[in-house]
Amino acid sequence: MNKATKGALAAAAAAAILAGGAGTMAAWNSSVNTNGGTVTAGSLNLTATDAGSWTWVGGTKDGTVFNAATDKLVPGDTVRNTAKYKITAVGTNLTATLTPSLGGVTGELAAQLDVTPANGATISITSADNNTEKTVQTDITFKSATTGTTGQGKSADLSGASVVLQQN
Repeated sequence: MNKATKGALAAAAAAAILAGGAGTMAAWNSSVNTNGGTVTAGSLNLTATDAGSWTWVGGTKDGTVFNAATDKLVPGDTVRNTAKYKITAVGTNLTATLTPSLGGVTGELAAQLDVTPANGATISITSADNNTEKTVQTDITFKSATTGTTGQGKSADLSGASVVLQQN
């Protein structure tokens, strides 16, 4: 026999030996299903319960009604939206935060506006707040650092201002 034939026979014999053990398992095993029951997810939702109102913050009109149709903002002015929201917060370890947003505010003046929770205080929510109503105050400020003629005569539609309920 030549070397090539001997090599081929040796390779075939090795493959047969290895293949013979491919269907066996060297260790025992067993499994059983756990009795975990059914899990149900909680929920988080925010619903406006009133239209809200706008007032001036600071200046000569502090605390008076802000009329978007007739009042004009200047750099440094702040107006506050006060609105009520119904909270749905269901979940054993649920925590969330109510945060104001300008995400939906449109118009050329929108870039000159900042939004903050009134008095800098965000509202924390837990499952204990489920089915309660919260009053949220959102301040919108015309940036005081605005210079030159930036923003003059421009407008922004504040109806897109929102409050976001976000799980922590």
